Amino acid sequence: MRLLLATVLVSFSLTALGSTVIESKDANGEVSKISIDGEWARFDGAEGDKDGYMLVNSKAQKFYMVVPAERTIVEFSVDKNKKNKKQKVDVNIKELGNGPKVAGYATREYELTANGKRCGSVLFSKQAAGIKDVSKLMSTIGALDPEAFMPEEMLQGFQNAADPCDMAEMQLEEQELVKLGFPMKSLDPKGKTENEVVSIDEKAKLKPGLFDLPNAYSRTTVKQMMEGMRKEMEGAMDKIKEMMKEMSPEERAKMEQMMKQFGGAPQ
Repeated sequence: MRLLLATVLVSFSLTALGSTVIESKDANGEVSKISIDGEWARFDGAEGDKDGYMLVNSKAQKFYMVVPAERTIVEFSVDKNKKNKKQKVDVNIKELGNGPKVAGYATREYELTANGKRCGSVLFSKQAAGIKDVSKLMSTIGALDPEAFMPEEMLQGFQNAADPCDMAEMQLEEQELVKLGFPMKSLDPKGKTENEVVSIDEKAKLKPGLFDLPNAYSRTTVKQMMEGMRKEMEGAMDKIKEMMKEMSPEERAKMEQMMKQFGGAPQ
């Protein structure tokens, strides 16, 4: 259930009075943070700048993935006219009743199944959704659909490889999120916590320059990044063909099927 909370926290637009910080904790106890100020928001993982971070500009409807280790910025832009072909799964949401308070907010628990598979449950809070900044987040989340940033081939590869529960969570965000409240905690089918909001600070003080894009970094787009990856794949294809000659028919069939999911098997 980690995709739901991660996508919600990254994919949003806020017009804040002051600054807001939302912190969440995963199953390993690692804390990630969202910092919001005006039209800008920043997502930092548990490792901070080490693994890079994401900046969101709600006014321009752009994402920027900043990778300090490579001194690179990858830009994602929303194409409102783009209509990717989305695969749908049979999603069922069952209300389980009141959940415990999470970060001080009352919750209701809902169980999610996809194509008959139990995915776990999510604790939503209408109380937290009533916070002005969070309310704005909830009302605009559909406008920053992560799939709008994906090239067609990337989306197709993701859908082919994705677990039905991941697909269900994406549909849930589009269809039910505003009605259920803000997702505060996600549990796996065995009831183990996968991700949890630990605090929402509406009066946070942020460091100056937190939302600045590094001028010295090179910039690229998702399309350019995909083209570079494709060229690397083409360069390695001969080696893959040689490896496949040494495989058994069963191993070769599995390899071809896997490669078809992400752009086609070698000819």
